[in-house]
Amino acid sequence: MHIAEVDPLTLPSLPLGERKQLPSCPAIYFVMESDRILYIGKTINLAQRLAVHSRQKQFASFGAIHIAWHECSDIDMLGQIETALIKYFKPLLNGTKNPDASKRVNLTLPNLVYKELQAWAEYQGRPTANLAAYLVESAIREAKEKGEFRTLRKRLEKGNDTE
Repeated sequence: MHIAEVDPLTLPSLPLGERKQLPSCPAIYFVMESDRILYIGKTINLAQRLAVHSRQKQFASFGAIHIAWHECSDIDMLGQIETALIKYFKPLLNGTKNPDASKRVNLTLPNLVYKELQAWAEYQGRPTANLAAYLVESAIREAKEKGEFRTLRKRLEKGNDTE
C-alpha cells in the first residue's frame, strides 16, 4: 500500500448514524465531514470500535459525518499504516485532547484477570483501559435494562446507601 494513493473519498463508507451496519473487520477508518478528514483510527473490529468510540459526541458535533474504511487483513500492520496515514493527511482531531474524555478510575485486578484482559484487548487491537471501560459500560447498560438502577435509586433516596 502506498499512502499517497489512499483516497478516503473512494473507500466504502456509511453515515455515522448507520455505524451499526459497519462490517466487523480489521480496518483503518476515517471519520469525515464531507471531504475533510477529522480523525483516523485503527481497529481489528470496525463495527465494535465505532459502537463505543470515546469521541462519538465530538464527531456528532460536526454535523453530517461519515465513516470510510480500508479493510486491512494484516492486523500486525495496522499501527504502522495508521501512523503513516495520520502523518500524511494530518486529520483535525488526531493528537488533540478529547473533550468528552471520561473520568479515570483506578482499579486493582488479580494478575490472572489482568493478563486475560490484556490478552483480549491485544487480540481486539485496542488499549486495555479502553476494553475495560467498554466492559464496565456494558455491565451498567445491562443492569439498567434489568431495572437494577431503579432499585438502587430508591435505596439511595431512603438513605440506605451504606452497608
